[in-house]
Amino acid sequence: MPGAPKVAIARGAAACLLLLSATLMSANPAGATTSAVACGDVLTTSTTLTADLTCPGGALTIGADNVDLDLNGHTITGSGTGNGLMVAGRTGTTLRNGTITGFTYGIYGGYGGTVLTATDVRLLSPVDVWPGTVTFTGTRGDACLLSGIRLVDGLLTADRCSVTGQTVLVRSSGSTIRNSALTGGSLYVSATDRSVFTGNVFDAFPMGLSDESRRNLVRGNVFTNSPTAGIGAGETFLPQDANTIEYNVFTGNDIGLHSRSMLKHLIVHKIVFNGNRTVGLLAENSYGSNRAGPDPVSDNVFVGTGNAGYLIWAPPGTVADGGGNQGPCGPSPNPDLTCW
Repeated sequence: MPGAPKVAIARGAAACLLLLSATLMSANPAGATTSAVACGDVLTTSTTLTADLTCPGGALTIGADNVDLDLNGHTITGSGTGNGLMVAGRTGTTLRNGTITGFTYGIYGGYGGTVLTATDVRLLSPVDVWPGTVTFTGTRGDACLLSGIRLVDGLLTADRCSVTGQTVLVRSSGSTIRNSALTGGSLYVSATDRSVFTGNVFDAFPMGLSDESRRNLVRGNVFTNSPTAGIGAGETFLPQDANTIEYNVFTGNDIGLHSRSMLKHLIVHKIVFNGNRTVGLLAENSYGSNRAGPDPVSDNVFVGTGNAGYLIWAPPGTVADGGGNQGPCGPSPNPDLTCW
């Protein structure tokens, strides 16, 4: 038919345009730009980096809500000052797939309710957020790396991350650190309620709970290679506010678990103490309370091989014995404590 070849050519051209359009759409999130990014830029739309970025001061600022920053495998490097990413008061920020290093803070989120989720990001500079909600996750290996965190009046979730440096949570109720490796630093939790720490390895990374922290759960972790591994716990003041320390392993420390307030409203349950050089559990009366709290120390186990000293060292009046503690205890005699 006359004109048929022209129709076929037009259809073929349209198909090529559709294929090219689909390829471009799959390569970039909707609304994202891949234009060159410069130090000091304020990002108000989703952006994908196309190259590494080296900045003499601060690097990038998130200037709107719901911005996705895909580092695309690249590194943002500073000279030791400024912030790698400023996200103060922005919500819906997502950060993915890359490295931020060489800044005073890798992520800074003061002055407002920052909400940020970072996936597979290596932060070689600390995170400082107050207040806010921050989530860090890793999908492979050590793709999630955190080099110190300070979170005040907010909520932290860290899942499958490697954590180094000092981590401080203040009034950070409902936070979670799970399935992570914490090495060469410390964790201090203050005035925090109902947070969960589970499935982690704390290697030369002692943990402390302040007096004002309540109803937190420390479960199924390994604490190792510290002078005092944890929990450094103070007392809570109501029985229903007791913190629970259970099903953990303390191994290769000088002192495993140390309480300065006679374990008042602190439940210590089903812990294995192995290879701790001085004592597994040390209880003191540093605050002058009259009697131990009602919550029991029970079913803890002292593994003899490699241990020295005691399973529990708890002067009279410092421990409520729940029974089942397997190992040597002191000092003797102690009418409040029965071990075997």
